[in-house]
Amino acid sequence: MIEPEQIIQMFQERKVTRGHWWNKADEVRRHYNGEIMVPLPELDDMERPATANLLAMGVEQFAMRIASVQPDIQFPSLRPGIKMWDKKAHDSRLAIKGFYSMNRDVIQLRRRARYMVAYGCAPVTISPVSPDGQDPRKMPFVRVRNPLSAYPSQLLDADSFEPANCIFHDQKPLAWLKSTYPAQASLIYKGEKFNDTTLFDILEYVDEDETVIICVGASRNPGTRYEAASGTTATALLERIPNRAGISPVVFPGRVTLDRLAGQFDGTLGMHLRAAKLDALNTIAVFRGVFPEQWVEGSNPSRAPQILQYADGKQGQVGIVKDGRVIQMLPATSQMGPQLLDSLERNQRITGNMPAELSGESGSNIRTARRGEVVLGNTIDMPIQEYQEIFAASREAEIRRMVAVQKAYYGKKYTMFVLPGDGKVLKEDYVPDDTFATDMARVFYPLPGSDANGIAVAIGQKIGMGIMSTETGMELDPTIEDPAREKHRIIMDGLEKALLAGLEQQLTSGQMDSVMVAKIAMKLIDPEMSLAEALTEAHKEAQSEQAAQQQQQAQQAQQGQQDMGGQAGMSGGGMAGPGGPQGMPPSPEGMPGINQTPPATPQDQAQSQPSIAPPPQGAMDLKSLLGALGGGASAP
Repeated sequence: MIEPEQIIQMFQERKVTRGHWWNKADEVRRHYNGEIMVPLPELDDMERPATANLLAMGVEQFAMRIASVQPDIQFPSLRPGIKMWDKKAHDSRLAIKGFYSMNRDVIQLRRRARYMVAYGCAPVTISPVSPDGQDPRKMPFVRVRNPLSAYPSQLLDADSFEPANCIFHDQKPLAWLKSTYPAQASLIYKGEKFNDTTLFDILEYVDEDETVIICVGASRNPGTRYEAASGTTATALLERIPNRAGISPVVFPGRVTLDRLAGQFDGTLGMHLRAAKLDALNTIAVFRGVFPEQWVEGSNPSRAPQILQYADGKQGQVGIVKDGRVIQMLPATSQMGPQLLDSLERNQRITGNMPAELSGESGSNIRTARRGEVVLGNTIDMPIQEYQEIFAASREAEIRRMVAVQKAYYGKKYTMFVLPGDGKVLKEDYVPDDTFATDMARVFYPLPGSDANGIAVAIGQKIGMGIMSTETGMELDPTIEDPAREKHRIIMDGLEKALLAGLEQQLTSGQMDSVMVAKIAMKLIDPEMSLAEALTEAHKEAQSEQAAQQQQQAQQAQQGQQDMGGQAGMSGGGMAGPGGPQGMPPSPEGMPGINQTPPATPQDQAQSQPSIAPPPQGAMDLKSLLGALGGGASAP
């Protein structure tokens, strides 16, 4: 159990250790937000940069391309081939994808991509409750943390993303403390002058055992005495929450660098600031050209020149100068300024991997679309690939924490793959303790380095070349959440198209009655009924009608035979007619149904037998053949 004083001491040490990176990251933030001020010594003023903010453009373009593709998740089956274990792996995949979907992962990944590109890291925490406490859903919640306020423990492995503990720094006003923690707000030292808007440091310490939140009071001189009105404690423990998951909830992925964290555009900061200063100086020269300086030169050395009347062009007033003349001094503007600005812009693009295509422009020597794609791909594909693989490795660590949280807090409760907003379970999809047989998941991007526009084309080309199956393409496509279900739907679509084509062919060839087609169409009015269901029901109804019709005809024939037998008996002196066992009524299942209508009588059956088709046109009969063989003589 860690004490608040220990947390403050660790925070101060890590703040000093990360000070160099923090200063650089904060400068990147100010450049991104356009908060950099350019000093203008000649005007004794400060001016904001008026040059193109290539840093902000690069961060936006790279982040949106990285986050345009969602990674896929696969859980291994611990006993492949056994249906129960294969289903557990399938349900685990759907559950994790549901967690990310309910956490609005599409938006979170875009924010994390911006943090990764600009600052060089993108930390997250996994918790069993919502950060704001208003979401009642029982599931792991992913919270994206600001890297500028995160202070993780030292990692022995540079490629590890899982620090043992981490401290998050935030600031809250006194009004928030009073409303949330009134007892601690009355004890914390607030300083000599304070009000409800006074900010206090809030430190959140997390590790595998607990989460501790403390408040740090205002700074105090050693000789200052505490007073009851302003508070009597330097620190206040706000909350201490045990961690039942037994694993540190922090995942801290970072860029691959040499020896320290660094953003992608750290090397362009000086170029951007120099370009802003140069543009400011050119702006000063332009202003002086618009409003040139005027000097009065004397014509008589013995007398000083005098301005008798100032000129006013708006009023039509002419200026009068005595013993002198007015000279306008125009500044000599150099052409090296714009050239140097172009050179600085090129250096920024090269250093930050920002080709002109990212801003909708193209080099003068690029004249084809393919050449433009090659230039753009050679510049940004490899960095995007690296970022996506880093996020994939980070997600594997996040999934281990999600599984641990879900099993530790809600392991025995039925839940859904995607819970509604009110948290009520409407359909019992799975039980976490039974479904998550392992927390070992594989996360991968289909084609690392490709964005959403290029991945579909690449998958289609590989399938067309025959080096990839359609099922593998569905697994790689991030828009297909369940490849097995999608494959089943494709098969059903093909069968439905073939079924519809068969019905159209039977109707065209006369093999099916149009009334039967009308019955099928009437059943399809119900939007929930498929074509196969409508056809099956119509087939059963036709079988029942045919069976009833044939049974009625059989009864009529039997009644006729009995009547004829009775007449014969009366005329023959009471002889009994021919007897025999009664025939069984026909079953509906034995009827042909919608395929054809069964014949009603034996005569109809005889007439319905197919006759021998006439010989095709041009074929010779036997007599003509014999005549041809006999030289035209007729046979005897």
